[in-house]
Amino acid sequence: MSGGSAAEIRAGLGHPVLDADGHVLELLPAVHPFLREELGAAGFDAYLAKGPPMRRRLPKRSVAEMSRDRTPQGAWWGAVSENTLDRATFMFPRLLCERMEELGMDFAVLYPTHALSSCAIPEEDLRLGTLRAFNRYYAEIYGPHRDRMTVAGVIPMHTPGEAIAALRDCYDLGLRVVGFPEGVLRPIEAGPSRHPQLWPGQAHWYDVFGLDSLYDYDPVWATAEELGYAITFHGSLGIAPGATPSPSSYVYNHVGMFADLVKPVCKALFLGGVTRRFPGLAFAFLECGVSWAVQMLCDLVEHWERRNVDALGALDPGKLDVPELARYFERYGDALQGRLEGNFEEALRGMPIDDGKAEAHDEFQALGVSSPDEIAELFAQSFFFGCEAGDRGIATAFPPFPPRGRRLNAIFSSDMGHWDVPDVSGVLPEALELVEAGLLSSEDFRRFTFENPVQLFARANPAFFEGTAVEESARELLQRPR
Repeated sequence: MSGGSAAEIRAGLGHPVLDADGHVLELLPAVHPFLREELGAAGFDAYLAKGPPMRRRLPKRSVAEMSRDRTPQGAWWGAVSENTLDRATFMFPRLLCERMEELGMDFAVLYPTHALSSCAIPEEDLRLGTLRAFNRYYAEIYGPHRDRMTVAGVIPMHTPGEAIAALRDCYDLGLRVVGFPEGVLRPIEAGPSRHPQLWPGQAHWYDVFGLDSLYDYDPVWATAEELGYAITFHGSLGIAPGATPSPSSYVYNHVGMFADLVKPVCKALFLGGVTRRFPGLAFAFLECGVSWAVQMLCDLVEHWERRNVDALGALDPGKLDVPELARYFERYGDALQGRLEGNFEEALRGMPIDDGKAEAHDEFQALGVSSPDEIAELFAQSFFFGCEAGDRGIATAFPPFPPRGRRLNAIFSSDMGHWDVPDVSGVLPEALELVEAGLLSSEDFRRFTFENPVQLFARANPAFFEGTAVEESARELLQRPR
């Protein structure tokens, strides 16, 4: 642990500290009046009968029983209990306000806990009513403390229409941040599949909103931009089937889970051209780290270099000089010559690796780029990545790790409210250890804890920080030439 308290560290930094992803612990009985109003008596009874989606993921049977139907082991004992002060801090916003200086933080963006997975409720009325109720709870309970914190409203995404309605509701409620699920489960139109790369009898697929989506979600992104919202994805706002396969070990299921959840939507938004069509929007992937994104950018650059529409010419089977290859076969075929059935040219025509051609021949067309530098620039300017304090992978967001000399937007995320933060006063000191270990420079740390979070939320809404404890510092940053 770094020397000095969080408050002492903050006093010595010379810049604010913004927490881009902490959590509230909703007192569920206090949410019930909102749920009853939104769902009506019958809907509220249905909600109580099923319980919140988070509760449905808790272990209720033996491992042997869960193994028989492959029920995943969910989170259990998921919040700090021994530290009563911290437990109260995550439940009561005025207490969190009082402790912000002690914690070394100036402003916090908070995400749900008990509303997690609610975007995956299949019944439309129950899903929409539940989320409206939770969003109203966040606005009423946390709204009076907007100078120090804000809670993200949750946006359902089964259709663009329901998402747009929820965005406007959140805006009317005064919620300044919104969180989107990582995808939506949909039935396969033609029925259960027999394709060998899908599960036998698979009847559903997971829609991640960009490439190959069932709907055009551009009106959703346009509405978010109009209302001044960053697009933030927090894993487990939805439920991605297959992401947590172990019936016995929550640790197995949780390690790497958030990165696995957001990788598909990140790729889909990028390759689907969403970031090109909406350059004024910032897209954030939370609680997942950044090192996976560095590798993804490396892979995207490499794939573009070898599979852009011009480079594909070198792979066109029609350009293969078959007679010349046949001469190599005659000289070097050796044992193959005695085993070959039919002649060599016929064998070549039957090679599966040369078969077919995708209808979408230029798979990078939606990006509108002409160089690997443009790939890296588009990726780096559009995406932000939530990283927790002790994550040594944060260093990979800064040169020399990302390709083409780019720097990725890592953003400081406490994850306060959940089990992995046993003492919230230790979060900032733990983060500073990365500087003390030489993994981050002081300038990198400033970007991580202040500049990048400001850019994330202010890009679509330059007035985001007005009336907050960081208003003046954010204004100075945003007025500075970039």
